[in-house]
Amino acid sequence: MAIISFRHNFIFFKTTKTAGTSIEVDLSRHVEDSAIVTPITPPLQNHQPRNYLDTDGQLRFYNHMPASKICHLIGRHRFDNMFKFCVEREPVAKCISHFHMYANSDLHNQNGKFPTSWDEYCEIGRFPIDLARYTEQRNGRPELMVNRIIRYEHLAEELPTVLAPLGIPDFALISRAKSEYSRQVRITPEKVTSRQRDIIYEAFSETLSVTKMSW
Repeated sequence: MAIISFRHNFIFFKTTKTAGTSIEVDLSRHVEDSAIVTPITPPLQNHQPRNYLDTDGQLRFYNHMPASKICHLIGRHRFDNMFKFCVEREPVAKCISHFHMYANSDLHNQNGKFPTSWDEYCEIGRFPIDLARYTEQRNGRPELMVNRIIRYEHLAEELPTVLAPLGIPDFALISRAKSEYSRQVRITPEKVTSRQRDIIYEAFSETLSVTKMSW
């Protein structure tokens, strides 16, 4: 989870390696002071987290929080009547970005246990699958809890059209948070083998089935 705006009546769910932090930074400047905005690690100068603690100062809302937990905290009626959206990305591109973050960031790989070899990364298969963050289990299967999933590849065009009806016109995504993690390129899409693509797409098969997204 990243932002809940009661004035604009929306919830933005943050997913992995989909420009979520950049959206968080820019969108947090457009919402009211009473909106819930969760912290970012590491903190960023232009981002002001707020209202994420309970009355006792304990953590109540947190980054990447699943939709089901937010629904429980704010209540099903309020949740159902708010517009909810997130961003998804083509699986191979998402995994490449995820791999670079851990391979190039000491902060994210402090214990050195995350693979810094792309081949090993694919074999281990700890991929950034976010399905549980924007679905809930109903009758033994995941069901979407969001009204809109924006395609990462169309983010600059789609995000302003989503936000305008919510009372945030002319929104522009200008931040480039965490872009430094991809500066040392270790793998490109052209070098991903057919077998590795099959492994990734198999891991994301349930996500693709539920979201109905074709890449």
